[in-house]
Amino acid sequence: MPVATLAKDATAAQRRPPLTPAACQDVWDIVYGRASPAGVSQLINWKADIYPGAATLAAYPHGAAAGLFRVLAADLSLCRTVSGLDYGGNHYTSRIVREAAPAAGDQAVRFQEAAALPEGDVKYTERVVVRVGDVIAAFDMVDVGRLTPFPPALLTQQVQRLAAAQH
Repeated sequence: MPVATLAKDATAAQRRPPLTPAACQDVWDIVYGRASPAGVSQLINWKADIYPGAATLAAYPHGAAAGLFRVLAADLSLCRTVSGLDYGGNHYTSRIVREAAPAAGDQAVRFQEAAALPEGDVKYTERVVVRVGDVIAAFDMVDVGRLTPFPPALLTQQVQRLAAAQH
């Protein structure tokens, strides 16, 4: 999939009502780089799976990423469930579970979002968010009916490349 620059205008996500609780809105804003002056995102289609993964890279002025990551870690602990409207305008509530963070980058967090689907299945999204210097990188893995982790070797490789690019 092509890499896309993060949009700075009023996107569909920004036009919807904010997520509740407010701490979850802060988490999502940081994960998706909504406050970054420069960033890119890319959907990842896996060869053996119909559900996509994604990577978002958000660059910040010197020192700003560390401050935002502290906010992310603090607000994530307050975000046990999240409610909002999906792209179709339907209300949803998802359960948020914080998991052990990988040893990657300067700081890292990992959490999963579990959302009940109308058909009775559960959609799982694993999110691994890593700060490397002045960049916050988010890696998402989506699956239905099972929790599938973002491939650890690919995550490690991408974080190492980010670190090397900043030195």
